[in-house]
Amino acid sequence: MKRIKLSVFFFLIFVSAGFAQQDAQFSQYMFNTLYYNPGFAGTEGLTRFTLLNRVQWLAYQPTQYRGSAPYSTVLSGSSLLPFFNKRMGLGVHLVNDNLGPLNNTEFQLSGSYHFKIKEGVLGVGARAGVYSTRVRTDWYKVVQENDPIYEDLTRDGINRIRQTKPDFGVGFWYQSKKFSGGVSFDHLGETKLSYKSDVINSKLANHLYISGSYNFDIGPTLKITPSAFFQTDMNQLTYLFGALGTYNEKFWLGLNARQSFAKRDVDQGGKTLSNDDIILYVGINLLKNKQNMNALRVGYAFDFVTNGVKAKKRTSHEIMLSYIVPTPWELPKPKIRTPRYRHEEN
Repeated sequence: MKRIKLSVFFFLIFVSAGFAQQDAQFSQYMFNTLYYNPGFAGTEGLTRFTLLNRVQWLAYQPTQYRGSAPYSTVLSGSSLLPFFNKRMGLGVHLVNDNLGPLNNTEFQLSGSYHFKIKEGVLGVGARAGVYSTRVRTDWYKVVQENDPIYEDLTRDGINRIRQTKPDFGVGFWYQSKKFSGGVSFDHLGETKLSYKSDVINSKLANHLYISGSYNFDIGPTLKITPSAFFQTDMNQLTYLFGALGTYNEKFWLGLNARQSFAKRDVDQGGKTLSNDDIILYVGINLLKNKQNMNALRVGYAFDFVTNGVKAKKRTSHEIMLSYIVPTPWELPKPKIRTPRYRHEEN
């Protein structure tokens, strides 16, 4: 039986690895706050839609399963609503995360209530939605024929195993002229997931996110924003720190360092493994609207792995598009001056 189980060892490891980092990873976290924190919804005081697409380990060709390099996409929208004296924010996001035969899809609706605190706004938010996982068993390259576990997974002639579960999260986000940051908790309840066979079971682990940034005005046209981002599912820890420089509210350039630690008690004899990345950001704001703001935001991030036992290739690429949409009600002009969210021209 031990020999038979070894024949699907890589399949089990693949599924487990897919859930070790259950949330899709994006480098441009400073432009993707709603994805991590429901308290952010509506705090910009406008309606914005954002699209990010990430291709990890570009040109990687897997050998143990069909498919291509991992890729992730998130589409989100955030708006300030004309209710409760314009203190309510609404957000929605859709995520599609692909890792070979494993596909994770997430749909979340976020709501946030805003409290005025000194010169800033505190958004207290919650989200609810669904989290769906799908495994394409026919994409896996079976090591041993007549494997009982693999046959159990496909005995009904179904080669796509899907799990859809409810999902919830809460978050707090504070934003002012100089400082912005928050904390959030995702996947509350740790929903259990199973894949027909008793051997393959997992859970949607709790995630903790903490992020913050501070805006420095270097001169009339140059702003520097150091930032830090921290996430963990109590098994894997990832943190990023760096700075973003914005010139004339139009161009930005930044550099970040990412380090990830993953503990694998079974697979690696209890050793703690780590990945190290350097991330370069570049972007531009375009298309001035009636509010004297650049409505279109275009960004690019290039990741280079400097040290990592899990990396299949050293480079990853990420593209971001964001657009401010006019709303049928009159929204106040944003007063928060940060390179991440403000786009007024001087």
